[in-house]
Amino acid sequence: MPELSVIVPTYNNREGLRRTLDAVFAQDFPARRYEVIVLDDGSTDGTGAMVGALRAPVEIRYQWQPNRGRAAARNAGSRLAAGRILFYLDSDIIARPDLLSRHVGHHEAHPGRLGVQGRTLVHPEAKTSPFMKTKELLPDLTPRRRTNLSPYHVITRNLSIRAEDLWAVGGFDESFPGYGWEDIELGLRLHAHGVRFFYDAQAIGYHYDVETLERTREKLRQAGEGAVYFWHKHHRRAGLGFFLEIHPAVLPLKWLVYRAGLVGPLIRRLLPWAEREERLWVCSECYNYLLWEAYYEGVFSARRRAGGR
Repeated sequence: MPELSVIVPTYNNREGLRRTLDAVFAQDFPARRYEVIVLDDGSTDGTGAMVGALRAPVEIRYQWQPNRGRAAARNAGSRLAAGRILFYLDSDIIARPDLLSRHVGHHEAHPGRLGVQGRTLVHPEAKTSPFMKTKELLPDLTPRRRTNLSPYHVITRNLSIRAEDLWAVGGFDESFPGYGWEDIELGLRLHAHGVRFFYDAQAIGYHYDVETLERTREKLRQAGEGAVYFWHKHHRRAGLGFFLEIHPAVLPLKWLVYRAGLVGPLIRRLLPWAEREERLWVCSECYNYLLWEAYYEGVFSARRRAGGR
């Protein structure tokens, strides 16, 4: 029986998934000690045929389900898992050869309620547009404790936890309306259950996805809606509201900046010039504004549906 289950949720990302699986198959971790589960959340691009044609050096299982979202896909994959350790890897992440061994090594060194958070960097080959070239333009100065990492830093694109801990807290919350927050919300419940997270900055996966501004804006709009659900689920705690930047104390300013229509038109006129000239610092500030604009579109839309709460 494998001790580690690599769970890869995917949706209409056949070629990206192929790269991800190739890297998983090339790990320095013994093949007999892990399995791979591909949970296909409603793909229509031939993902199943691609997985079925692979010559995998490890046990690989594939399951398709109607599209139900990220949390539901991770739960479904977790229910199929035989390993005591669940390792979540997104289908656009290319793992370094030592990624699995680093995760398992921490669990072996610290038995008990432990989660291991790896690090994700943008793959250099994905930086093919001004939008992608602004990724990691600034250094990531976010303080992260190596031991007892804050659950607010939990990201399930490169995360391992014990199966018994996942089910002890009820798994991922499948009620999140779209993209975003289901991983941090799980992290908060795991932390309350006694799980402590360890951050390994050398447990690296490379994000290989040529994102577009409009596709990312739609994700941020969904995240804004999800933030309202998240806050209400956790009893509108003040600290969480400020973390999500949706506490009523900050919303009037956010409305003025992002929803009143005073700044957006200027940004949209400036951005084409900055992209044409590849003024990446200017592009970065414009993109940042437009992404927050989409986030608050989702926030205020969800608040209206909730009666302004």
